[in-house]
Amino acid sequence: MRLTVPVFNLLILFFSFAIINSGGTAIAQNIDFGKSYINVSKGVNGGTVETGDTLEIRSSFVVRSGTYDSCGYYDAIPAGTSFIPGTIRVLTNEGKIYKQFTDAYGDDEGWRSGSNITIHLGYVPTRNATAFRRGRMRNTYKPSFYGGTCIMVASFRVIVTAATGSTISTGGGYMTYKVSGSGTPILTFTFPSNTVMVYPNYGICSNTVGVNSIGTEYNGTFGSGQPRNRGTSANVPTGYTYNIFGPNSPQDYYYGVANNTSTNNNYTTLDTWSRPDNSSPTHRVFTVWDIIGDHTGAADPYAGNPAADTVANPNAGYMLIINAAYRIDSAFQQTISGLCPNTYYEISCWMRNICAKCGCDSNGTGASSGSSSYIPTDVGDSSGVRPNLTFEIDGIDYYTTGDLLYTGQWIKKGFTFLTGPAQTSFTLKFFNNAPGGGGNDWALDDISVSTCSPNMVYSPSLNPTVCDSNSITIYDTIRSYFNNYTYYKWQRSTDGGSNWSDVTGSFGPSSPSWNGTAWEYVTSYTIPPGQTLMSNAGDLYRVVAATTSSNLSDPNCSFTDYANIITLDVIDCGDPLASQLLSFSGKITQGNAELYWSTSQETEQLFYVVEKSTDGITFYAISTIDGYNNSSQETNYYSFTDPVPLHGKAYYRISISNQSGQHKYSRIIQLSSEKNQIEFLSVINPFSDQLSFDISSSANSKVFVELVDMFGKTVHQSFFNVINGINHLSLNNTKSLAAGIYVLKAYSDNITIQKKVVKQSSY
Repeated sequence: MRLTVPVFNLLILFFSFAIINSGGTAIAQNIDFGKSYINVSKGVNGGTVETGDTLEIRSSFVVRSGTYDSCGYYDAIPAGTSFIPGTIRVLTNEGKIYKQFTDAYGDDEGWRSGSNITIHLGYVPTRNATAFRRGRMRNTYKPSFYGGTCIMVASFRVIVTAATGSTISTGGGYMTYKVSGSGTPILTFTFPSNTVMVYPNYGICSNTVGVNSIGTEYNGTFGSGQPRNRGTSANVPTGYTYNIFGPNSPQDYYYGVANNTSTNNNYTTLDTWSRPDNSSPTHRVFTVWDIIGDHTGAADPYAGNPAADTVANPNAGYMLIINAAYRIDSAFQQTISGLCPNTYYEISCWMRNICAKCGCDSNGTGASSGSSSYIPTDVGDSSGVRPNLTFEIDGIDYYTTGDLLYTGQWIKKGFTFLTGPAQTSFTLKFFNNAPGGGGNDWALDDISVSTCSPNMVYSPSLNPTVCDSNSITIYDTIRSYFNNYTYYKWQRSTDGGSNWSDVTGSFGPSSPSWNGTAWEYVTSYTIPPGQTLMSNAGDLYRVVAATTSSNLSDPNCSFTDYANIITLDVIDCGDPLASQLLSFSGKITQGNAELYWSTSQETEQLFYVVEKSTDGITFYAISTIDGYNNSSQETNYYSFTDPVPLHGKAYYRISISNQSGQHKYSRIIQLSSEKNQIEFLSVINPFSDQLSFDISSSANSKVFVELVDMFGKTVHQSFFNVINGINHLSLNNTKSLAAGIYVLKAYSDNITIQKKVVKQSSY
């Protein structure tokens, strides 16, 4: 903890070392140096670095004790960025402007010359830096950290001009200094390189999230148990040392793994003690830390779990607690294997700022002192340096969390990473980025590396019905925020899902279309009559999708929706009726619908059920008429008048059945009280090799149909003779059309109807 003030969204590398005098003797580990950047554009929300983002490059000079002369900072504007004029400054530890300089040479202590930046450091009357002389820094000078350490941060801002997929270097540059006294040499500390990827800021997965692949540390949860202090973690590198929770521990560069953050000296499960808690001994670490439990499985993920009662609860969850300070250190590190190529992964964790009053202002006054002279970091904010982490993959920075404001709650931080075409592993590191103590105390839990999976929607239903020995077409809409799950195949199970076999080959890559919120495409499979026997009732069907053809054959790298699977329902529809319906028509007479139909020779007792619908889809019976049962009559004629006056339009059909329960339907006709009307009842959308659609017409007529692309060009057209009722039509040979959005239009008797459709790739 030690106490400092915040730095926004910061990446920082700090280095402690011993100064060596001319005789080769170590003087002291009295200086820290560090280099960092903050993503000003992403602010406290965090994110990746993108083209156009504003970065603030920060280089820190920290004097713990002693006096140093010839203090200066020298750097270059990173390639792939452009300098923002008027941003050469010296900042305090908390990121406030301490000195502001012009870009010109000779008028103050900082300037720009071409691509080079120079700042002379040290601002006290006895050895003040000038435009022509480097200055003096002493541990008691300002900006002060509790009166015993001086922290200066040299900075300038740039705009990222590099393209997505390229890298920029925020490392390099150097500091000069010498131990105060005549004859001592001027020393140089050169900052190491640091590479940052310019990467799309996808955020976290917008669709479903797959299995966590982190593996280590109880799959990122840090496990559970009864002892309050679990013990060390092999994933916390040597930059931090393990310690338990006491009145003044864990100190800077120490960590703990616990289920309760109160002190061992005065154990409690309550977080209601005052801040500072001056009980003797105190309940709170440093008298101010939150007293909390872990995050895993919390009923409220933002509140987390309360501090564990390690007497009553034998299996409370653990979390990682870090007390960070000046250096950047890897707080968590793991090489993750068994990943899938060309796959998006959400890399995330839950974090919490655990100190409300850890601030120390530039005068050295602490927030917990209660002094009225304390200068808050922000209005009402006394939390000090706000925790900030970088997520690094294979040695390259990809994401920064932004500053974790103190809210008394947990927050999820993360980004989405795309593995390479053949990548199956990477090394993940979480780095501490914030410069200094006086805050920068945080909890970490529920680390996750999980696939961003697609959603699947099956149709016509999850339990479609088909007559025995009839084919049926089933569909799946594959929808994802990312458009890379483009390979798929259909599978069937005949044993309740225990075993699956492919019923199609592998298809792909398909061409998803953006529907406004996600990428999607539709695939279909027609179940042949040989697989719709009564014995096939209960067969299961599903789609397996993947990002590559090879992933499709790997069960660990392919996806299917286990919660929603098609279950086939096969019913016995009986043998075909011997009698045939020869004609069916209707007309409007004095406001009522009159129906007429004729049948071939009737060799058994038949029943004619007249059915009606207002939408052409859902029908209900309005009358039943007995057949003549006259086997000597070659043709039989029937009529029926609907007693309900027709207003608007209605659809009619005839259901013919016999005493054995066998039945068949007539075609559907439409009658309307208005003049001739046409409309689309259904359109198979998206379409591929053929565009099928149903047009409802209130009269026999000729309809002209055309397909128009988004540029207004007609790409397909045809004439159709339609009859009164529902007409099943199609535009064939659409395979060669480019994938995309089209408009289907139909014209008849000065009536025009249209519908937007989507063409998907043909396979």
